[in-house]
Amino acid sequence: VMGFDGFFGFFARVLLRSMNGLNGFGLSYAWSIIAITIIIKILFWPLTKASTVSMKRMSAYQPQMAEIREKYKSDPQKMNRKIMEFMREHKINPMGGCLPILIQLPVFFGFFTMLRSAVELRGSEFLWAADLSAPDTIMEIAGFPINILPLLMTGTMILQMKRQPAAPNMDPTQQAIMKYMPLMFVVFFYSASSGLCLYWTVQNVLSIIQTKMTKVDPDEDNKVEVIPPGKKPKAT
Repeated sequence: VMGFDGFFGFFARVLLRSMNGLNGFGLSYAWSIIAITIIIKILFWPLTKASTVSMKRMSAYQPQMAEIREKYKSDPQKMNRKIMEFMREHKINPMGGCLPILIQLPVFFGFFTMLRSAVELRGSEFLWAADLSAPDTIMEIAGFPINILPLLMTGTMILQMKRQPAAPNMDPTQQAIMKYMPLMFVVFFYSASSGLCLYWTVQNVLSIIQTKMTKVDPDEDNKVEVIPPGKKPKAT
């Protein structure tokens, strides 16, 4: 009835059963959403950590790789070979930042599919939201609804993007897209269900915490030294 078909529908059904199971233990649907989001973040923590460390390492060594590109720009084949040798030498995995995200996508779209149509959320309250299946409108100004959760979602997304390591080789157009992406999301999700916005807000907050934890991780293998152009890394 709720259209949980296809590949992502499988994950939506699993997440819905999990949400109903937690609700059966006495948690409200809102706290069930929060609990499932926390559990998923914990399960994917090793992948998230690996992704963040990989992106930090790629960003840290960008000046050296830029020098290699400039030096061998007249010979693309040799340039690519030298870049690959440099990556192997410094244990840089170009797919390290993308693969964990791709693995998590089915769960993300499953959550998106489930929360936008789960009838269980109808009439369920959380803080100022009177119905998790509808927008959390607190008032209207000149006929325009004021929804708080989409604004909180956008604010946490901006903070998350500021703390995330910069992606290497990103051109100015991509940088502009990433900069204004939260504003596009607030337009797309302003009228979405408050349950979906609650999930995304909590997910953003947990991502900020995880990025902070990765930055202060005492594990020596995860520390990245930013080396100025023209200098060689210290021998270890």
